[in-house]
Amino acid sequence: MNQIINLDKINEVRQWLLSKKKYLSDIPLDLDLIENDVVDSLSFVEYVLVIEEISGKEVVVDDTVLDKVRTLDRVQLHYMQ
Repeated sequence: MNQIINLDKINEVRQWLLSKKKYLSDIPLDLDLIENDVVDSLSFVEYVLVIEEISGKEVVVDDTVLDKVRTLDRVQLHYMQ
């Protein structure tokens, strides 16, 4: 049951990203969101806030944050469990 809830949460993040990038039809869990400009410097803060809102966990912005939010897989690993 927990796995399903976690997938629902990561799908909420995915849907938010898709709403911002209308040219995308899907976002694979392992897609590098930063390298592929799905998340850019202008949307990064909003992206972090969305992760916090959906997960209920604080995203500490430090030297490791980019690695933790670079892909949806990593977001799920670090914030949706």
